[in-house]
Amino acid sequence: MVTPAAIRHPLVHQQRYLVTEVSFQLGEISIPIRIRCYQEAGSDRVSCEQSHYLQTPLQAEPSFESSDDHPSVDEALAAITDEMVAQYQQAEQAGHSPDDGWLLPSRDFD
Repeated sequence: MVTPAAIRHPLVHQQRYLVTEVSFQLGEISIPIRIRCYQEAGSDRVSCEQSHYLQTPLQAEPSFESSDDHPSVDEALAAITDEMVAQYQQAEQAGHSPDDGWLLPSRDFD
């Protein structure tokens, strides 16, 4: 995407454009999870923001997708959801019942 002339200035940087926002529920957790995907100006690279992170009883810390730089929206969404699904299923297999408390809201998502 081409940067609009109105915001082309040396002091205006790290421009990105909202490509999509998706909302879904994970398994039996009733809280919707939203993911926003952005494309960097002048690049095909995609980064995302999440409304919630998953932390099951098996995890010491919430799951964070390790890269915020993807070649496509599909790959970005797959990386995030695949990790959530894997952690959710591991907790279920260990005998834990899914709970809304497994989701931690992101402080940076508004």
